[in-house]
Amino acid sequence: MSFKRACIGLLGIVLSMALLAYLFRLPLTSWYLTPMLSKNGVALHCVDWSLTRKLDLNIEKLCLTYQGQQIELAGIIANKQQVSVSRANLIVSDLTNKQQPDASQTEFKKLALVLPEQRPLISIEQLDVVSPFTDTPVRLAIQEKRLNHFTISRDLNADVAISNYEVKANITFDEQVAERFVTLPTSSHFITQSQIKFDGITVAIESSINASYQHALAQCDLGFASEGQLSAKYQLNQQHLYADLSALQNQLSANRDCLNTIADQQHQSFVEAQLPLTWQLHIEKPVSVEGKLLSIPTVKLQAIEGQSEVTVSNTTFSLQDPLASLNSQVSIDFNSKDIDELKLNAHLLEENVSADFQLSLDSFPAFLDFQADGALVKGIGAKGKLNIDDLFTSPTAKLNTNISVKNALISGAQIADFTSVIDAEHNAQRHLVVNANSKVKSLTYDDMNAAKISNELTLSTDLSVGELFVDIDAKTTAAKLSTAELTLNKLSVVSKALQSRALQATHHVFADGFEALVSHHMSEVAHPFELVIPEQAVSKLNPVIAQFEPLATVTDGVVSGIIKGDVNLQQAQGRVQISKFSALYNDYLANDFAVNLNGTFNSGQLNIAATKFTLNELRAGAVVKNIQGQLQVTANQPCAANLTGQVMGGAFVVNKYCPLSDNQTATVKFENIDASKLVTLDAESGISLSGRLAGTLPVVISKQGIEVKQGQLVNQGDGKLLITNNAGFDAVKAQQQELSTTLSLLENLDIKKLRSSVNLKPDGWLHLGVNLEGYNEAQQQAVNFNYNHEENVFTLLRALRLSDEITQRVEKEYAKKGSNDG
Repeated sequence: MSFKRACIGLLGIVLSMALLAYLFRLPLTSWYLTPMLSKNGVALHCVDWSLTRKLDLNIEKLCLTYQGQQIELAGIIANKQQVSVSRANLIVSDLTNKQQPDASQTEFKKLALVLPEQRPLISIEQLDVVSPFTDTPVRLAIQEKRLNHFTISRDLNADVAISNYEVKANITFDEQVAERFVTLPTSSHFITQSQIKFDGITVAIESSINASYQHALAQCDLGFASEGQLSAKYQLNQQHLYADLSALQNQLSANRDCLNTIADQQHQSFVEAQLPLTWQLHIEKPVSVEGKLLSIPTVKLQAIEGQSEVTVSNTTFSLQDPLASLNSQVSIDFNSKDIDELKLNAHLLEENVSADFQLSLDSFPAFLDFQADGALVKGIGAKGKLNIDDLFTSPTAKLNTNISVKNALISGAQIADFTSVIDAEHNAQRHLVVNANSKVKSLTYDDMNAAKISNELTLSTDLSVGELFVDIDAKTTAAKLSTAELTLNKLSVVSKALQSRALQATHHVFADGFEALVSHHMSEVAHPFELVIPEQAVSKLNPVIAQFEPLATVTDGVVSGIIKGDVNLQQAQGRVQISKFSALYNDYLANDFAVNLNGTFNSGQLNIAATKFTLNELRAGAVVKNIQGQLQVTANQPCAANLTGQVMGGAFVVNKYCPLSDNQTATVKFENIDASKLVTLDAESGISLSGRLAGTLPVVISKQGIEVKQGQLVNQGDGKLLITNNAGFDAVKAQQQELSTTLSLLENLDIKKLRSSVNLKPDGWLHLGVNLEGYNEAQQQAVNFNYNHEENVFTLLRALRLSDEITQRVEKEYAKKGSNDG
């Protein structure tokens, strides 16, 4: 009995201890498992288990943490053959976020799993994986068909093998799987087969990729295709990503219909001829991410057809602030049917850009706006440098470029050997200054030719204000500017302008030393202008005058004036003042001419109000003095009226003379003319005539020339004719004895009446029909004498002019200094 009682007591004690152990199973389990799991880097947070009637282990809840990853298991039934989990949650932390306290304290270690050689197989009916990589949890089912080899299904299909030191997975991933997690663009297709290895510190991926994407813009399909192998490694502790993409074949393409989005057919044809539609993208060297720094050694974009290439090398930037930290080198080498060469080398350092470029074209595209009327530009070249600082904050930029054009035909203007040096600067205050120095060997437009043109242009503006204002300073010079009618030398135009809503400009013009100031205001509705001619010597116009009248020379005088009007309305009004004007024309001399003109121009017609002019002296053989009159222009027709003056000791009046009129009659009236000066005879001839004459000469001016028809001369008061020792007259008397007595009456004749008809032909032949009535005091005889005389007036006047000593003296003075005044 005692033994039986002892056994029963012992059994009771054992049962009591078992009961106590079962009652305190949770703290005992935690006490037992925590140290053991900690050795493998696993932390136990919660555990709740019990035994079923079949003595299977029923774990209601189990919470573990391994290297920052949290897993919760529930509904676990475990026995010697199988561990079945009805549901589980895995929370994957963002391993790349160092700002999280847990991640910053986590140091990943090599896997050193103690895997039992025998254990129950594990199956998980539902595992929800929450991670920062997907918007919704990933739901998986896991089945272990053999020890440490798992098959994953549902949202993702994979095979996973776990060893003591490594986890290896084979995953197939395509767009159908990806769409469960993220929204993919339409027309995107891909499939990847990847092998992933994880040793606790490093994730290694080997993938086979076949992907394509089509993006539709209207009728334009843009495509991207990639096929090949990819390998990558990610080191968790150092957060270092290494990806080798060199085995991938990447292609960018656009279909022919994309060109139809360009409306203009000429533009479309040009783009099609220049730009390849298919390009290959090569990433030749591995890409790496270390910490927050991304490095891409070399990326090449190559055209399938031709040799065009874009290379991006030595690219690095921070993932936290990509733009501010970007460092890269870009090289473009492009050529096509019409672009002989385009080269660009650019270096981006954080927010700073430095680049040099070179472009050469045989000709510009025909569709450019300035190439109207079949214009062509040949032999175009450009090269230069560009520097930009603080690109993404307060950009400042400097541009230096040289442009050259061998030949150009632009809107009818033929340009040869154009070169330009352009310097542009944009500062942080958004002030832009552009300086351009340009030269043209020659320019031809219609019948106008210009040689050795140079231009200095400065543009400055403030881009920070709302309305754009541009200050323009320019200086243009030309060695020669010539047309069929006119040639100007040493041409210079200095301009200052302000461009806003309208253009306000002032131009200081010099041509052959002559100066003018032009200001204008050009807008959409009006174009008013003002032309100011400062007071200056008229002789500066001699180079211009000589081209129209080579025999004309200005020796003295000043001119000034101001003209205001509107170019759009073709209207103008103004005044021009000329004083002390003197000039030579062949051997004619005009001295001290003065006039003050006030006129208007409207619809192509010039009108100048009648204004008085004076001319102190005119020498044309006969010396004409104190000329005055009224000058007027009506509808482009200039006329002089009421001309008065003094000639040959008397006076004359001309009613009206219009220089441009082909058919007109000007009536010239003389009075008190000294007869001795009108009848110009050799002083040694022994013949003299005295007295005063008056007359009227109707001067007819036509295309045939100048005529005088039925002019008249009469005496004013008595006159006298004396003939002494004239060999010719004596010879006539000797030869015609019957007239000797009559002719002798003329030798000392008191003239009582003189009448003469005057007729002048266009060829210069003058016919005088003279009737003399007088009295010979010595012979006490009345005389009535008729005489006809013909002489070429042009020849006579030319002889008189050549004998004019004063005219000759003026010519000599001008020969010494006149040309220097121009």
